[in-house]
Amino acid sequence: MKKFFLFAIIGILAGACSAPKEESSAGTDGMYEDVPVPFEADDPSLLNLAVAVTDSYFVIGARRGFQPNTYYTVLTELINPSSEDYQKRKPEVLYVAIQKEAEDDPGKKIWALHSDSSKAYITDSTGAFIAMTGDGFSGERPPNSLETIRNRDFPHAEIKPLSPFNLIAKDLAMVRQARRFNDFPDSDWIVLILESGNNKRILRELLPLMRAINIVGFKHIQVGRNLGNLDTARSVIGTFRLYDFEPKQLQQIYDELYRPLNLKMPRQVPSKD
Repeated sequence: MKKFFLFAIIGILAGACSAPKEESSAGTDGMYEDVPVPFEADDPSLLNLAVAVTDSYFVIGARRGFQPNTYYTVLTELINPSSEDYQKRKPEVLYVAIQKEAEDDPGKKIWALHSDSSKAYITDSTGAFIAMTGDGFSGERPPNSLETIRNRDFPHAEIKPLSPFNLIAKDLAMVRQARRFNDFPDSDWIVLILESGNNKRILRELLPLMRAINIVGFKHIQVGRNLGNLDTARSVIGTFRLYDFEPKQLQQIYDELYRPLNLKMPRQVPSKD
């Protein structure tokens, strides 16, 4: 069985992130929440945790290190044109984690045991998802060995494609549980790094990722615009600018990722103490 191991996050971010861009429009003020912090943005003791989103993978990074990419593919439901609700029904969009052995490998879908009763993926005694790559060229079929485990140990479970959002959430949870994590002054802060061209549909599809980050326990989720080269995870994590989007897209980010969770866009301001 293929298991997913958490790689240690070490050192400081590869390249400093820039300060938030000042917004001149008074109409954006309601999107923000100023949060007093007892540290400076360039404090070398900061963790600077971030999750970068590209069109093919997610990656977690922090002090001079980053985890392996979590690759994914996007599947869109095909609706029968002859169905009665064809005109009104929106196709379901599914983000599926894939396993790649190399950068040019198209990858195989990952399948996992899922409990309908708890609405969650099933884990083993170590906390790892009970998951395997699928059979076929792209892993389009659940593997027989996973079906064997299901029939033997979890007869009421379903076999479903594994969500990359769940993988990122589990890794972030393990980061928060690490020894000395709370020693970092910015342990409650995290940055979600996005591309400039994300439209409302893509942002809406990323809401489960935003919700997962929030549920894991991060109180302050900032958003940054990626300025790096998408060829490497290190450059994506290392180069971004906070809230540096066109006003229309910034409003869309707030409407699709923050408002549904009753969150504001947090900005760090000096503590009065």
